[in-house]
Amino acid sequence: MTRSDFMTNPTATVSTKRGPGSPLELALLDLKEGMSKHELWMFLSWRDIQKQYSRSLIGPFWLTISMGVMVAGMGLLYAVIFRIEVREYLPFLSVGLILWGFISNLLISSCAVYSSAAGTMRQVRLPLSVYIFQLVYNHLIIFGHNMIIYIAVALIFGIQPSLFTLLFFPAFALVLINGVFAAMILGPVCARFRDVPMIIASLIQLTFFVTPIIWNAEQLPERAMFVHFNPFFHFIEIVRAPLLGGSASVENWVVSIGITLVLGFISLAFFARYRSRVAYWV
Repeated sequence: MTRSDFMTNPTATVSTKRGPGSPLELALLDLKEGMSKHELWMFLSWRDIQKQYSRSLIGPFWLTISMGVMVAGMGLLYAVIFRIEVREYLPFLSVGLILWGFISNLLISSCAVYSSAAGTMRQVRLPLSVYIFQLVYNHLIIFGHNMIIYIAVALIFGIQPSLFTLLFFPAFALVLINGVFAAMILGPVCARFRDVPMIIASLIQLTFFVTPIIWNAEQLPERAMFVHFNPFFHFIEIVRAPLLGGSASVENWVVSIGITLVLGFISLAFFARYRSRVAYWV
């Protein structure tokens, strides 16, 4: 409004229309728009997998075969080392390795979620969350292929589904949500500091050995205190227990839900703070 307009109409008021919004509002809008473009990131995920195995006869099932061979080999070996019945140990190991493969590969790939899409980001304007959802869905597809191993093991060893098996779905949903939260933090950090991906990969490799995946926490009850402070243990347990016909402890669920709430708050604040700078870092 000009000065002359105000002089001719003294009752007029100056417009107080807000700008595009606060960083938090823009971050929430980014997530909302990214989720609404689900057809796009689902298509891009399928295309990436098809491109990776374009000349392969069985495609991504090579990943399933590789995982199956590792489960069978390690299961027979460590069952002898730990003196545990194969019928008891192999289902435990198979679910643990499948879940760990999903979680670890998702975290490692989150470090490159933006840097690997730098070319696309410079040419096409999309919500940054699209690349995160695409990444998570990509690993979800691979997880689905690897679950064939669990189905085969369950049929061989007679694992019967029960009401506890339904807990798999909310438990795995928590894992997926935390995967999104982790990518919202690791993506911008690794785009800014290119040494961080190597640090994350090393830490994940170390975490594998201190997480009850190839060994059971019940095997060392007197020294298991450090296990209870391992967040990966709780997330793996709430998913693994239902698939094995049981249920996770209340502690596992409380810790997993608590971590989800805290990580969600931190990731949203972090994403809101640094989302606008990612395009300059890639």
